[in-house]
Amino acid sequence: MKPLLLAALLALPFPVLAETREERMAVAAEYVELALQGFDMAMMIETMYQPILQQVEAGGQTLTEDQVAQIRQLYLDTFTEPMNTLMRDQAGIMADMMTMAEITALRDFYATPEGRSVMAKLPQLTAAQQPGIIALINENMDGLMPQVLAIINGEAPPAPTAQP
Repeated sequence: MKPLLLAALLALPFPVLAETREERMAVAAEYVELALQGFDMAMMIETMYQPILQQVEAGGQTLTEDQVAQIRQLYLDTFTEPMNTLMRDQAGIMADMMTMAEITALRDFYATPEGRSVMAKLPQLTAAQQPGIIALINENMDGLMPQVLAIINGEAPPAPTAQP
């Protein structure tokens, strides 16, 4: 039995045996710090309240520049530090999910000019996708909610309704 166990261990890639969570965590923390340097947190937070402003406008109400500025500041004050904390917590999640090679590759990429450019553009990417995601959710919610409620209540889900 011992020779079989030894053979199985030897069949594993050596780096997997050598790396520890702490080592992966250290490299992941480096990656997160690099990512935060190039990340426009304010722009990301602005994507959070834009749908609200759009709904208000669609409802016929016009907000003043001062009102928009107050909403922006409220969101920045509320979310900047918690979002930074969440992003820093990502190092532990990465250490649990990824190999050292994967984390190192990410860190090394984001240390390049192209990687920094990509990181700076992520909030814009999110903002560009958000209207489509919200529309997709809204288009399907009427059909999904009765089914979700039926599942929660232990009932047979109603047949899905055709979407227009």
